[in-house]
Amino acid sequence: MPESRILYLDAYDSFSNNIITLLKDSLPVTVETIKIDDSRFVLNDDAFHTYLSKFDAVVAGPGPGHPAKSKDVGLIGKLWSLPEDCELPVLGICLGFQSFALAFGAKVERLEEPRHGLVRHLTHCDRDILYSIGELHATHYHSLHIRVEHDLEHNRDARLWEPSRTCKQLLPLAWDFSDDVNGTILVAARHCHKPLWGVQYHPESICSSGGAKLIESWWGEACRWNAGRMRKTAVPAALQAPDTQPEKKLKRAGYQEPSAVHWRKISYHETIDVANFVNLLRDHGDGSEPILLESALRDDKPVNAETGRFTIIGLPTTGALQILWSVKDQLLVVEEGGEVVYNQQTATAEVFAALDKAIDKRKAHTGPAEVPFWGGLVGYISYEAGLDTIDVLPAKDGSARPDVWFVLVERSIVIDHVAHVMYAQTIQDNDQAWLNDTNGLLRASSDHQLAGRARLHPDSSGHVVAEPTQTEYCAKVRACQEQLRAGESYELCLTDQTLIHNPAHPWTLYQRLRKANPAPFGAYLHFAKTSTHQNGIEVDVIGSSPERFISWSRSGKCQFRPIKGTVKKTPGMTKARAEALLSSEKERAENLMIVDLIRHDLNGVKGVQNVRVPQLMQVEEYTTLFQLVSVISGDLHPSTPLTAALANSLPPGSMTGAPKKRSCELLRTIEGAAAARGLYSGVLGYLDVGGGGDFSVVIRSAFRWSDEGVWRVGAGGAVTALSEEVAEWEEMLGKRQSLVDVLVGSP
Repeated sequence: MPESRILYLDAYDSFSNNIITLLKDSLPVTVETIKIDDSRFVLNDDAFHTYLSKFDAVVAGPGPGHPAKSKDVGLIGKLWSLPEDCELPVLGICLGFQSFALAFGAKVERLEEPRHGLVRHLTHCDRDILYSIGELHATHYHSLHIRVEHDLEHNRDARLWEPSRTCKQLLPLAWDFSDDVNGTILVAARHCHKPLWGVQYHPESICSSGGAKLIESWWGEACRWNAGRMRKTAVPAALQAPDTQPEKKLKRAGYQEPSAVHWRKISYHETIDVANFVNLLRDHGDGSEPILLESALRDDKPVNAETGRFTIIGLPTTGALQILWSVKDQLLVVEEGGEVVYNQQTATAEVFAALDKAIDKRKAHTGPAEVPFWGGLVGYISYEAGLDTIDVLPAKDGSARPDVWFVLVERSIVIDHVAHVMYAQTIQDNDQAWLNDTNGLLRASSDHQLAGRARLHPDSSGHVVAEPTQTEYCAKVRACQEQLRAGESYELCLTDQTLIHNPAHPWTLYQRLRKANPAPFGAYLHFAKTSTHQNGIEVDVIGSSPERFISWSRSGKCQFRPIKGTVKKTPGMTKARAEALLSSEKERAENLMIVDLIRHDLNGVKGVQNVRVPQLMQVEEYTTLFQLVSVISGDLHPSTPLTAALANSLPPGSMTGAPKKRSCELLRTIEGAAAARGLYSGVLGYLDVGGGGDFSVVIRSAFRWSDEGVWRVGAGGAVTALSEEVAEWEEMLGKRQSLVDVLVGSP
């Protein structure tokens, strides 16, 4: 007997993969997905009808927009008027439900107050697809709702469970009686005669109950209808997905693949001052600027023991391999030995393929197992490069600066702040002399020089060149909320930038930042092109990010740690008080939306299994802030390309909002078409030759281009329907404050 098949119509929502996973996990079916604007069918009804004959049922998914707009619903709108011989069971979710109800006489109206990320108790009829589902708590993401003209004055009237006089074909299945602002809301219904159902909530959300039970009950009803009609699906022709990501062969110089990492282990007993240690390595290096990915300490312990155990000091050699790519000119440049060895226009997919190949050529199979980084590529991916992965046009700032920039690190020092050991490592062959010299240097210095005061370069104060005003920022908050009320987005992560001039050496500024705001993802980078391409552009980055974007181990254990929800540390602010403030409906809604979005991103990685949420909305304490943090995990398949999960999740959902694509398009307009975020709200981290990786979100950070001469400090926050514009302004100021103090303040 052929396996049952469900078609999922994707309306460009950022929760679609969670629904697809719920379908696959709950039912013995295969699921095929197409977009609502699939060009094969939008203007060809006959082709669409033939295509539908291959499926047992359809799920019409959620998405941004209005059900009355054909561009927002696309093929979903065709499901409600199929010829009788083409009819099949359909479940509409949110936008799909609204389109269904609208087609059969209901009205669609704006809510008084949008419900995005809110969890509500629903009252249901305990029949049909909701039979035996029990107590139902459901997550809502909607600004619009259905009116079927029932008399809602008496909300317990039995007539609420019957079709209304104006919508005689729609049978209510569930209501929300708990909303004092919006009143009673219809949240589930079915057609009285056709196999059509819909729900105005997200059964796949991590905070919804009974999601699998709902899907199983709907599928049971769908199978009964198909059996009653003796409907048979056409046997589909074997479909093979086209190769949409062709890879060009990149020219490479002759690197030999190392069979192992060469390393030395050194114990230490006193706390190491990492900044002073970097100075020591600079004094004994070849003149190249070290790369620092620092896990800061507080009271001699990691700020966050889980994410901040290791500090990595990368020591790039002169002429090290560099991989660069710019969104504006789509130019992928590979440098090696000071020469350009590859220079062609390429799509984003080929950029990630180039990163994968660079690691694969240097794949190491043995090394200190407890150390997450043996060597590899260290660098960043800008916000605009992330936009390119989801087909959103970036802001036009007129530059072709590198949006992706990675440098090969073959020599490194890794400090384990928990076990109090250091590792000197090299993945170069015939590098024993360096390894022995460095081992001796570390041993000689571990009890003496490393605990001293870090050396500062000559310092100077800075001044603000440009910054947002409260009037401007609050106007942008209102613009975001108007889009939320219109149903175009569930949440918009609004940001702005402050420009500061400070001529001090970046290393001096980083040392001040790490003292002012120690964080688990500190970063100091100085990247310089070694060839003459792009006139030798350079970039400096100083960062104190608290937020891990994504990490994955060599065995494929993948983790995201989004932060949404912030309370500034002020006199008298305790963790208990912060927990009370961050338990508000607004704060939890912000975090929940990002959790569901990241689950969608991770579920979209081919071969991923067991996507789960081991930590949901817990308060963590940092030096200047309390933050609401969740953890999303999954298991990557051994055949998954190194950068697959990273590439599939950009830009970071905690910096966009949801649905991601539509939200990014809206933010581009609201923030200003010429206001590129650049490195801010992109990601920064490493790809390990052993197969792991770890990237933080570039927040609480500043960056400076050599051809511009000013530091850019980005900050912002998630705007929801419950946001207050002045509070959003103050949150943005609080998040940028530590950087402004460092860059403007005098020594």
